[in-house]
Amino acid sequence: MMGTKKLHQLAIPILIESLLFMLLGVADIFMLSNYSDWAAGAVGAANQFIGNMHLLFAIVSTGTAVLVAQNVGARRYKAVEKVASVALVLNFFLGLIIGLTMIFFGNSILEKMGVTADLMAYASQYLTIVGGALFFQAILNTVTAIIRSHGHTRQTMYITVLMNIINILGDVLLIFGLFGFPELGVKGAAIATAFSKIIATIIALIFMFKKILPLKMFLSLKEKPLNELGGLIKIGFPSAMESMCYSLSQTAIMSIILINLGDNAYIARTYVMTIARFVMIFFNSIGQASQIMIGQLIGAARIEEAYETGLRNFKTAMFFTVLASSGMAILSRYLIRIFTDDPVIIKIAVPVMIVDAFLEAGRAFNVVLINNLRGAGDVIFPVMMAMFSMWLFGVLGGYVFGVTLGYGLIGIWVGNLLDEWLRGISMYFRWKGRKWTEKLVVAKID
Repeated sequence: MMGTKKLHQLAIPILIESLLFMLLGVADIFMLSNYSDWAAGAVGAANQFIGNMHLLFAIVSTGTAVLVAQNVGARRYKAVEKVASVALVLNFFLGLIIGLTMIFFGNSILEKMGVTADLMAYASQYLTIVGGALFFQAILNTVTAIIRSHGHTRQTMYITVLMNIINILGDVLLIFGLFGFPELGVKGAAIATAFSKIIATIIALIFMFKKILPLKMFLSLKEKPLNELGGLIKIGFPSAMESMCYSLSQTAIMSIILINLGDNAYIARTYVMTIARFVMIFFNSIGQASQIMIGQLIGAARIEEAYETGLRNFKTAMFFTVLASSGMAILSRYLIRIFTDDPVIIKIAVPVMIVDAFLEAGRAFNVVLINNLRGAGDVIFPVMMAMFSMWLFGVLGGYVFGVTLGYGLIGIWVGNLLDEWLRGISMYFRWKGRKWTEKLVVAKID
């Protein structure tokens, strides 16, 4: 029976993997903050756009995760092979197109985002190299979705451990030019990040084809698996749209900060969000584990157990989120000094971190319950709420509180807080109302 023990078995490796994966970005920002605050802020700006590109890959990888989990639960292994084949081919071409776009049009994109001249040179270097390697990220996202949905969360954790070792070692050697290596600064951080993801992709592919799926699965493409393609798009596109709506709204907020509040406020935002990610990993890992559990339970037609499991996982996530966010608020002044000694940035960041502690509980509502709904195939409601709430409260509300009323970065955070809590409460009632039982995907594409 899939209960709390199963949640721990899935969530703990995902938590460790998420922590380590997050350290890829944090390592760059932390080491660059010792190199230059401007360099750290520039990488934050570049990563904002790179995150948007990841969401395009999520159209495929999110649908893959749901369909693979449901088909594994239903023991439809041939369908799993078809889904995996279609997903890998789709993200192969999507990653290739996006990677080339980053190489040739990266500067124009950053200019349209409102990146200032002081940050542009650094941001451009990072976006060209890391963005150019997004082809490998597209494949990695798909392969890890397949591996996790089979329940092999420890294996993806091990891959991420190796990826972090390579990245951190590369950062140390190439940012500061130690042991005879050239001092490359931002360019060195970008090379280390890109190389680590290339190695991780190769290892993930080897594991998948040796332990989970046969290489000959691509022969299933001759059968024109239109049902599987339709299922991927039906689940993946709305799910990615919800995430993309969030990321685009954050990009809009980033531009509001850069244009109206200045570079110091933006650098403070970069550091606060970097620290907040250590809170997010708790509910993110539980949310991802919960999606796998819900998908497999629904595939096995254990609907009532899926409902109870979803609620239990949500309560577990809220418990850990409150603990972690409280610690972040209490230690805010000390945590921000890890990244900077600039008194102006510290003065901006510390009160924002206290507001963020309340925001993260609302975000936990969203992440876990949306993953529950996604595992059940209910993907339209979250994206509709996202389009309404993120832009009305997160962007417009943030602008009103932060710029019009003059509360600065705290006002921006208040707008985000209202958005997260409104959507979180809505997702809770959606799960309790059981409308998601009408969205079972495997039965409809069988």
